[in-house]
Amino acid sequence: MLRATFPLILSVLLVGACAPATETPAPERDLVPFEVQPIPREARWVIAVPDFAVRAGSVRIAGEDPSGLEEAEGFENELGRGVGDIFMTEAFRSGRFVVTEREQLAAVLQEQDLGLSGRVDPESAAEAGRILGAEVLVLGSVTEFGVTTTGGGGRLFGIIGGSAETVTARVSVDVRMVDAVTAELLAIGVGTAEASQSNVRIDLWNIVRGLGAGRSGTTIIDIAVRNAIRSAIDEGARALPEKRSAAAGDGGSGG
Repeated sequence: MLRATFPLILSVLLVGACAPATETPAPERDLVPFEVQPIPREARWVIAVPDFAVRAGSVRIAGEDPSGLEEAEGFENELGRGVGDIFMTEAFRSGRFVVTEREQLAAVLQEQDLGLSGRVDPESAAEAGRILGAEVLVLGSVTEFGVTTTGGGGRLFGIIGGSAETVTARVSVDVRMVDAVTAELLAIGVGTAEASQSNVRIDLWNIVRGLGAGRSGTTIIDIAVRNAIRSAIDEGARALPEKRSAAAGDGGSGG
């Protein structure tokens, strides 16, 4: 029964993307602060961030996997692009990285005919990163993206939730930080976050497209994505070795 009704649910989500925004902001206090502290600019690694891959079966909307459905065409690409954009924004805000422009990276990948399958391997990413002057490539994956709702509210005009419902978003990401010269794996970061809100209406497609537009919104989906990314950045930044040029400069001043 769920499988039969899911295409209808997702189709109204698609229609709802053209409707006025109705998503209700979650409290900004739900955004967790970074655990790592900013470092001087000369000590920051220069990173490039391709679109995130979306792991097969990781997306669940209203308990259903939309992959393979015509109505869901393009959703995973939008999600991977949006999460990559938000990672770039949050990495910059952490004060731990210098970030290269993602549009330039995408252009280089296309020009070099690299990663066009949607999965960028370390060697391809390293080659593209070197062209842009990046020192570290961030290869990310969305391993879980779920939106569930409980209560008695309906789904109208592409909206999930309602006055009697609680909507929960759960997001998991993992990132591999790869040396752009040697393609050596330098660090791994993993993050999972969940955000819930009652009496809320969520326009899923509008929000995911908004991620790709570089916004940092405050709906529960935005908060879950940003918190998962911040956790991954914290873990990855702690595991990264000290930048060689900064270490060399410290050593020279001591001698």
